[in-house]
Amino acid sequence: MPAAAMPAATRLFLAGNAVAMTGNGLVLAFTLIYLHQARGIALPVVGLLLAAGAAAGLLAVTVSGVLLDWLGARRVLTGIILGQAAAQVLLAWAHNAATALPALLLYGATWAPMFPAISTVIARLTPDPATQQRVFAINFTAQNAALGVGTVLGAAVANVHHPGSFQALFLANAASCLIFAAVLTFLPTLRTAPAKKERRASYRDVLAHSRLRLALVASLIVAFTGYTAFDSGLPAYASVEAHVSARIVALSLTVNTALIVLAQLFVLRRVRRARRSSALAVSGLILAVSWAVFGLAALPVAATGRIAFVFGFTALFGLGETVLAPTVGPLVNRLTDDRLRGRANSLAALSQSLAFIVCPALATGFIAAGAAAVWIGLLCAGCLGTIAVGARLRRALTSDQDYVTEAPATESEPVAAVRDE
Repeated sequence: MPAAAMPAATRLFLAGNAVAMTGNGLVLAFTLIYLHQARGIALPVVGLLLAAGAAAGLLAVTVSGVLLDWLGARRVLTGIILGQAAAQVLLAWAHNAATALPALLLYGATWAPMFPAISTVIARLTPDPATQQRVFAINFTAQNAALGVGTVLGAAVANVHHPGSFQALFLANAASCLIFAAVLTFLPTLRTAPAKKERRASYRDVLAHSRLRLALVASLIVAFTGYTAFDSGLPAYASVEAHVSARIVALSLTVNTALIVLAQLFVLRRVRRARRSSALAVSGLILAVSWAVFGLAALPVAATGRIAFVFGFTALFGLGETVLAPTVGPLVNRLTDDRLRGRANSLAALSQSLAFIVCPALATGFIAAGAAAVWIGLLCAGCLGTIAVGARLRRALTSDQDYVTEAPATESEPVAAVRDE
């Protein structure tokens, strides 16, 4: 069954989000450099400031889930984006730790909840399962491409000897946020009025559904073995264990982004015909292989061989991401309803927030202790856990839940009921 046409409001939303992500790309890789080298804040202090921002995001993401269900996704996302714009302006004029702290707390408190808000908006704008899956995949591709473009532009402008160059980038990011906020005003409210005498929903209602719990477990495992581990582990392992240059690390990130942009729609056509549970298991297998290949980069081989392993890792990892993008988010939203959608997406995002705090410490800790192979092994084991959850979901989900489009005629319906009450 072909997917329904993408609504005009959805196309407008994707365009606005791409603009905002381009702005984020201008500064995302340079905030630490700006605070440390351009503003002269000691590196350990910068680390604490960034950790404080991540902690603020951890608290904010749970509150945002409630607000998404109470106030509507559009209103909450608009507030989040305006908060990010304010944080960027504050960062532009931060000159010491005292002035940087409130900016980073605000930025962290708006960055983490942004992703469940975006997922909720997409799910509400595109209730058709096939169209929704396609939009999740396109949004993931557009975000990666936009971040990549922004990073290239930011690298061309940033100069540690001229703090004004960073200020221009932060203010440009604030402007991109304002453009996105303006775009959001053209979307529908995206809020369903609660039925009269309906019991107030809570996070307990989200966790009461066994299938949804399994999907959230999958998102937790993916958070700790996916992008957050990649983001912190790639530069640390590649430079310390594989002994490759920073230039190679940067090129490997380009390989990752390019593969995502080029392969996402091709992979989407394959994933659309498969079970969601099978796609989840396949993504776990691909990520496990990618981490194993990365582990080989530490072997005592020629430099070209180690570089090939690093590039192979980022390419395989990108392939795994293209399978995950149209699978995990749509599955979480398929297993919930509008009454709980914001909370469900926020719990999935909470895993990412936790991973952003824990993964850098795990990666650097194991590598510094000479136990990099143990770190790689744990990541591979975690990816195998994703395969196990996918197999469990295959038995638990109904055909309507497991397939994006109609299930094949030969498939028999699971005995379990559609929902666990």
